[in-house]
Amino acid sequence: MKKQIEKLEAEVNALQTLTIRACGRFVLLRPMMRNKALLCRIGRQRKGVEFARLRNWLYWALVLELIKICSDSDDRSPSISRITEKLKNDDHLKKRLEDMYAKGNREFGEAELRVEFNRLYSNYLRRAKKLLSSQSVGGFKDIRDKLMAHNELRWSKNGYDFFDVRNAGLKYGDERRLLSKLQGLVRLLLLIVQRVDFEWEPTVRSEEKAARKFWDLQALPKPAVATLSSTEAPTEQR
Repeated sequence: MKKQIEKLEAEVNALQTLTIRACGRFVLLRPMMRNKALLCRIGRQRKGVEFARLRNWLYWALVLELIKICSDSDDRSPSISRITEKLKNDDHLKKRLEDMYAKGNREFGEAELRVEFNRLYSNYLRRAKKLLSSQSVGGFKDIRDKLMAHNELRWSKNGYDFFDVRNAGLKYGDERRLLSKLQGLVRLLLLIVQRVDFEWEPTVRSEEKAARKFWDLQALPKPAVATLSSTEAPTEQR
């Protein structure tokens, strides 16, 4: 059981690192989606084509990273899917984690801490199940499998075509919402497994500061939400 706990702690730490990295990717990408000052500057410099290509590459790299964090099934790869299966199906593991949580803080009574642990545990499982069965995770996984990890061709009236992302039923902005949900799940995992309360806000602020400096911007834009319409990443400015 000790080695099992140690491995679980390492996997949760890895998920935290990967999600922080994904957050940094998103914050750097976001001005490319919506910031008018940046887009006008790129237009004046006549670098629109190259800029659009870079934006597409960064966008799909972010999608790939998010799906790996959510649902990678390799035994050597930490993911929400694999950790959730462990927590859901192993009563001995849950009992050991509960014992560790209940005895890890002398300021509160053990009974109170056990109640709190079970609330957090149930909350995590509920939210993880909802995320993993969501349209965004399923759609992004289809895109990963059929367009990014592989180059699937499908027969159409015009001949063979690559997989069209419109078939996934997604919108720009889904990646932002998925990242936000992942941040909440990682925070719950850190509480359950390591009894650590991690606040995302300082990390996000730090990433935003770095992105503003990189793009030479005063402020970052609000995230864009636009319907996916092709195999390209966001090109519409609304």
